[in-house]
Amino acid sequence: MTLAARLLLAFGVVAIIATAFVGLTLREASREIIESGFAERMDAAHAGVRQQLAAEADALRDLLPPMCQHDTFVDKAHIELERAKGDPNAMDPRSRIALRRQVPSQAMALRLDELTLVAADGSILAAVDAARIGTRDRRLAELVRAPGGAPRLRPARAGGEASLEVHCALSAHGVTLGLVGARRIGPVLARIGEAYDVGLSAASEGEPAPRGGEAAVARLLHFAEIPGLHVVASVSREPLRQALARLDRSIALTGITVLTIALAIAVVLARSLSRPLVALAHETREVMSGAPRRVEGRGGREIADLAAAFNATIDELAAMRKRLAATERIAARREVARQIAHEIKNPLAPIRAAVETLRRLRQRDDPAFDDYFEEATSTVLDEVHRIANIVTEFTRFARLPPPNLEPVDLVAIARGVVTLHAAPASGEATSGGATSGGTGSTGGTGSTGGAGGTGGGKRPRVELAADPIPKVSADRDQMVQVLTNLVQNGLDAAGAVRSDPRVTVTIGPLPNDRVRIVVRDNGPGVAEEMVPRLFEPYATSKETGTGLGLAIAQRIVFEHGGEISYRKAQKGGAVFEIWLPVAGPPLLEKPPGDTTLRPRGPEAP
Repeated sequence: MTLAARLLLAFGVVAIIATAFVGLTLREASREIIESGFAERMDAAHAGVRQQLAAEADALRDLLPPMCQHDTFVDKAHIELERAKGDPNAMDPRSRIALRRQVPSQAMALRLDELTLVAADGSILAAVDAARIGTRDRRLAELVRAPGGAPRLRPARAGGEASLEVHCALSAHGVTLGLVGARRIGPVLARIGEAYDVGLSAASEGEPAPRGGEAAVARLLHFAEIPGLHVVASVSREPLRQALARLDRSIALTGITVLTIALAIAVVLARSLSRPLVALAHETREVMSGAPRRVEGRGGREIADLAAAFNATIDELAAMRKRLAATERIAARREVARQIAHEIKNPLAPIRAAVETLRRLRQRDDPAFDDYFEEATSTVLDEVHRIANIVTEFTRFARLPPPNLEPVDLVAIARGVVTLHAAPASGEATSGGATSGGTGSTGGTGSTGGAGGTGGGKRPRVELAADPIPKVSADRDQMVQVLTNLVQNGLDAAGAVRSDPRVTVTIGPLPNDRVRIVVRDNGPGVAEEMVPRLFEPYATSKETGTGLGLAIAQRIVFEHGGEISYRKAQKGGAVFEIWLPVAGPPLLEKPPGDTTLRPRGPEAP
């Protein structure tokens, strides 16, 4: 994951967590504030209901007793009942009709919801509710016989709505007449509940205590001033849900805004941090694939310190590479000098012997001098020619130029080498010549029949198998030289022991921007005692040759930043593998200078 992606992820997670934490905390605090507001409203409604009911009770307490004591309306009704000897049915019908009209008027004047004129036996003489006239109510009979006083609660189950009930009685000459008035509690509760936005309702006797739920908050209120009165107070949670919904939308909108701002900051910060690192990485890759030079750190002290450390490392590596190269050159020269001395020493022995023999024959004036002179001079010339070949090959090895790098198609180069070895041998019929299948850089296989340098009747075969690979930064001529050497060595080794010598060249990609070249033959392979010295100069098991071919091939591969190795095939034969970097060799032959030039090495497409 890139630095920019990590910063975006980190800032996004922090923004989400912070918004969620603040939002949840704010939401819970808002819920608690609103819930406490519900409780405060209930407490205020409780106090208001208590105050209003106390005022209602005080007003009712003194409302009816004066009427029973000296009101004309009640006195007339008592006289009529007394004339009927306490029997309501024996009263004068006209008096009863007059009472039915007067009671509602009195109730309205006194602002009573109910007013009932009742006899001692509970017979209702007149009432606001005309349907009750003429009926008998035992509860009212008991009530009028009881002494008057503070208003009482009349539960809803006793008939109608819960009300505050008050009464008075007039008793004289054995006849009792009562007046019962009531004022409903519901309108009082509704008026106060509306003022405080609280639902208030009188609870029935025996009704269980209310429980709050998701829809509303409920509480049972008690009033000591009016025994038996219980009021259910409830507040809807809908405002709470609406407020929380608005708060959730605000939190979500704020979270999106914060996340957007955080991501924007992360993008700007990531670019400001990653751009110098990307530029530094690009410069270091150019250094590794091009001419060594100093890199410049931009973007902060840390980047500058990193660039300085890299430059110091490059300086040290270049110095070490230079010292190592000098050491290796000295060691190589010593080894080559030793091997050249050994190689030259061998032809010097017959030359010395021939010269000494000629001198002895000359000193004795031996008649065989003329005959031996031709043989001796021929031997000396052959050995001098041999020494000249050794010096020529060594000069070619020592003067191997550095690679001239350019993007090349290794598959096309390998196809050219295969085609070169497909040329028919001298004197061979055309029908027995090459039959080659072309291959492109995109892959494929091809084969050739016939190659120079093999004995008559032997049918060597050279094959090419290639997978798609990019162009490689390399020296075309040196790559041809390496492949030609390996293919020819394979044909020579296989042709010495088999009638069907075969060499296969395989090319394919490798991880980390590398390519692999494999040259495989079906010969006997390299002798075990030769393997440790296989790539040394003048190491050879051939009767002819100088032994510099593999040494030159190894040097070319090394100078291209690659590797070459040998292994024996499982079914016999030699296998040479070459690994080459696509971008070419890292050039650290000299320490980087202070120049600001930025040359680019050749790049593989």
